[in-house]
Amino acid sequence: MLCVAQSAPHPPSPQSRVTIAQGTLEGLEPSPGIFAYFGIPFAQPPVGDLRWKPPQPPQPWPGTRIANDHGLPCPQLDEGWNHWDSQHWSEDCLHLDVWMPAGAHNLPVMVYIHGGSNLAGDGFSDGKPLVSRGVVLVTIEYRLDIFGWFRTSELDAESPHHASGDYGSLDQIAALQWVHDNIAQFGGDHGKVMIFGQSAGAVDTGLLVASPLARGLFRAALEESGQVLGLMPTSTKQESEIAWAPVAKALGPTLAAQRAMPAAQVLAIDAEAPKPPPTTWWGYRGASVDGWTLPEMPWRVYQEGKEAPVALVLGSNVQEITPGGETREEMRHNMAETVGYESAAQLEAFYDKTPDPLLGSPQTQFATDHDFRCAVRLLAAWHASHGFPTWVYRFDRPDPGKTTAEHTSELFYLFDAFPGGAKPTAEDMQIAHALDEYWTSLAKDAVPSGPAPWPRYQAAQFGPWLDFPKTGTGIHAENTPLGGDACGIIDPSYPK
Repeated sequence: MLCVAQSAPHPPSPQSRVTIAQGTLEGLEPSPGIFAYFGIPFAQPPVGDLRWKPPQPPQPWPGTRIANDHGLPCPQLDEGWNHWDSQHWSEDCLHLDVWMPAGAHNLPVMVYIHGGSNLAGDGFSDGKPLVSRGVVLVTIEYRLDIFGWFRTSELDAESPHHASGDYGSLDQIAALQWVHDNIAQFGGDHGKVMIFGQSAGAVDTGLLVASPLARGLFRAALEESGQVLGLMPTSTKQESEIAWAPVAKALGPTLAAQRAMPAAQVLAIDAEAPKPPPTTWWGYRGASVDGWTLPEMPWRVYQEGKEAPVALVLGSNVQEITPGGETREEMRHNMAETVGYESAAQLEAFYDKTPDPLLGSPQTQFATDHDFRCAVRLLAAWHASHGFPTWVYRFDRPDPGKTTAEHTSELFYLFDAFPGGAKPTAEDMQIAHALDEYWTSLAKDAVPSGPAPWPRYQAAQFGPWLDFPKTGTGIHAENTPLGGDACGIIDPSYPK
């Protein structure tokens, strides 16, 4: 979530009223020439008997709906960074926001999927920097944590598809279907939809590229600091059922009782239930192969070229993960658990004992390589090898006042919303504007273009890739393999 101060809205103008299939909306004008419509339901509230079921089509409303309130985020526990969301959620949360420029007609559409480990966060972001470049922006909510990914054999049995557990992905697909059906009323072109997300939102974007249910709903995708390999791999059906079994037992013996339980109590029980081992952690918190939304493991879909043949951009920040206080010995143990003892012995030689000025400590280098850089380059190679247009980037620019680009750093530049009152320099803003240009051009033309040429990724070369520099404004293409030789040892650890 990016919390940004909103300027006082201008008085309603005739353009702030839009009529769609559900009814009439009265939006607001947060900035001259830019209109926003907040809290639009794209599905029925997933409460009562609809808890842990696929999203159902939204109901119409009488009269005019005042769309000037973002609405509440989906249920979530307090992870620290999401404290406000954890105190103000509602199970009635399947809504989206639409931002559009005045006079919009047949404009490309960008659909943003927020991050937060599929556990937390919300989709509210300031759309003005992107919309001012001639696109329509949609930001969505989707079910999180146990409400978005809970899986049991009982839920499988009641489903006509014999599937459960991927409700968060189904919410995202329902939002994309809503965009397809309604975005023309906001000046958007449903044939020019680009999906993009950060962290878990990037993982979810990759899952949508792999899901047959989302086919045809977008033509381009962009994944920032996340993909279907690395940090959040999809689990098998068996892994997911084993991981959720203690929670299901604690919730009670029947689905009716589980659905009648107050949402806060469900979250509390989920938090207190025994957790699975780290190797199956994301079977407990994220997507799983359900045979319907995801008929098979996503990495196999990409390997075999069965994903959507869309234009795809993938990338990461230069120091995504900084393991605080991890010793060299702990790093060796972590590497052995991650890639195996034999590979870990070979791998250690690639990480020098001294920090690299750009890439960080050996611990940071390995964590970022495994969970992000090497996963990005392998997934990009698969997509490109099937003839699908693919581009890769690395973002090195720190947040103003910091020393390195970490997880989420690029979001502050993308949405021109810098944290903690940080003051970006003129060069920082030049990078921000370039990022906005590349991202919106992908939506417009299915090709990212900006101040510097961005060559397509070549599978055999593991490159080239575009570098957003740590200092200065010299955005440029690098022809060296992304991630270096260590990735050759790390790569076999991904498919499971």
